[in-house]
Amino acid sequence: MSQNTEKDRCEACADQMAETVSSGGFDGVHQICPRCGEFKISGTALTVMAGGVGKEKRAKISGWIRNQNHFGSIPLITTDNLRNILDSPMPNVAERALALLQEGQIGLKTLSDHFDVTEPRFLAATYSTNKQDVNYLLGVLREQGFAEAKSLAGGCEILPRGYIKLDEMQRPSPLSLNGFVAMSFHPELNEIYSNGFQVAVMGAGYAPVRMDRLEHINRIDDEIIKQINASKFIVADFTGHKGGVYFEAGYAMGIGLPIFWTCKNSDMPELHFDIRQFNCIAWETPEDLARRLGARIEAVLGRGPK
Repeated sequence: MSQNTEKDRCEACADQMAETVSSGGFDGVHQICPRCGEFKISGTALTVMAGGVGKEKRAKISGWIRNQNHFGSIPLITTDNLRNILDSPMPNVAERALALLQEGQIGLKTLSDHFDVTEPRFLAATYSTNKQDVNYLLGVLREQGFAEAKSLAGGCEILPRGYIKLDEMQRPSPLSLNGFVAMSFHPELNEIYSNGFQVAVMGAGYAPVRMDRLEHINRIDDEIIKQINASKFIVADFTGHKGGVYFEAGYAMGIGLPIFWTCKNSDMPELHFDIRQFNCIAWETPEDLARRLGARIEAVLGRGPK
């Protein structure tokens, strides 16, 4: 990362001063915000937001960025995913309260350490537009015996039941909405992803995740494992027969994730014999893939909430 930074208004939340990082020839803005975290936003997405985005919608964007940072990614906001972020439902009160608990644990060195709930990052983590909402969510945690305020200045402590809850939340979550798409990144398949896989997963009510569409700060293999662990299911496409797809599908099988197997029809004869035992969608066109994959996801998992 370039060391050339300056302070500007955050393009995501619009209420904090953020470090704007020099990004060379990138057509957009790269910022590090004390509320949102680190992100990039394209020039076209900036134009869309300049047309008017209210506090509630900015809270969604801010929360989404911080959530992506927790997965080790530096997200890029484009016009495409901006629309998806704004159209996505708000987390419910229970989810927002647990997000506060998770955020509070970050940076604590001992079990008895305190976190400061007045820090801007808690607004983003809880998808809140104001500090009153954050305090209300802290009250929800207090009622459940998970955390409580220890000082009027904002100091809070995670209680024993809170740490037990955090341990439970570290396990792979069946509530995840992510569908990890393992496939070749050959440019010829970009249309297949955009008009096939992405349409199918989003149409079924879930959020598609493809590694080359995420910016991150981890080793690539560590990031792949992290993203698969955070997913509800995986789509494994064997078009081009890339070894990485076999590895990712094998790992997903090992942790018990549902796998949807696909391959371009013309590549089916070269499919490894171990994969042929599964019910593989042999697709011809992006539209054919979107229709059949979307129907199978809904049939197996039910329709997602997105």
